[in-house]
Amino acid sequence: MAALSTLAPLADRAMKNAGTDFTALRQIHIGRLELEVVGATRPFKRNWERVDSVGNASYLLAFPLNGKLTFSQDGRIGSAAPGEYVLLSELAFYELSSDGMACLLMRIPASELRGRLVSVEDHVSRRFKANENMTRLLVGLITSIVELFIDRPPPNPQALATEIVSFVALTIGAEDRGAASDVRNSRYHLRRRIFDFIETHLSDQNLSPKKIATSSRISLSYLYSLFNDDDTTVGQFVQVKRLQRAYEILVGDPKGHRTVSEIAYEVGFKNVSHFSRSFSRHFRIPPRDVRKLSRDSFSEIAAAASPLPKAAVPPRPVRSCDRFDLPRWETSRRRSLHETA
Repeated sequence: MAALSTLAPLADRAMKNAGTDFTALRQIHIGRLELEVVGATRPFKRNWERVDSVGNASYLLAFPLNGKLTFSQDGRIGSAAPGEYVLLSELAFYELSSDGMACLLMRIPASELRGRLVSVEDHVSRRFKANENMTRLLVGLITSIVELFIDRPPPNPQALATEIVSFVALTIGAEDRGAASDVRNSRYHLRRRIFDFIETHLSDQNLSPKKIATSSRISLSYLYSLFNDDDTTVGQFVQVKRLQRAYEILVGDPKGHRTVSEIAYEVGFKNVSHFSRSFSRHFRIPPRDVRKLSRDSFSEIAAAASPLPKAAVPPRPVRSCDRFDLPRWETSRRRSLHETA
């Protein structure tokens, strides 16, 4: 598995030849995820204005490759070192600064992460202590993906994006929230119980907001307010969870022991056509094609990762910047960007 030490030397060499203050050394798209290896040749500071719409916003997961990355958001100021990560949100103003370093940035659509993680905003700006073992796995996973697909597309980008977001949510969810007993933390635990109840009863086709509220002995209006925290509805959340469960079953059943119809009913859908349309719209791939891709993906990835025999590798001079060739990082159309040196 690739490590940060694998990408860092490449970024260092590229930065020496870039001659700019802040440069996109490489940009990769994995389905609906955006990954960038970026570097700075001298101290820099970047400010991002908030994005008003959740539908247009993303969460930014930053992994320093070398040096220290300083961040600021919602009044919290901190730093991250190589082997660590920091989660930032485009739904609020944030700032990144450094004395000159390279880092890996991954943008995750806000709706994707909010559908998998309770109170994701609580985890922004490293409010809680990260789980060291899960962090090590996450850093290794993301850097390996960048190394493996830096010059070639993955065989099934949307499916891979789904797995990446799931593991990111698992890692962030493993952060230590401590022994806080404030109202916000109580609300978090209530939401956690509700989410667990929904997960357990996804197969119930009659699962309703009323049944969910009754399970936690709260009113319907209070239940709705809990989901409004993430700008979603109970029905939308349940459907996304059902689609995610169906995806996991399809990938885990490549030989097709269960039909698509059986899986649709198993995860709580009453109508197979509605399930197929919703699945295709959410994952951008029909459910019937997921099995084939799950069979083919591993062999293709393994083949891509296998080095050529030494005798078959033609000798070539080593260039200092032969893998990072993108132009200067440009401002995203979704937000205003300001720079001060």
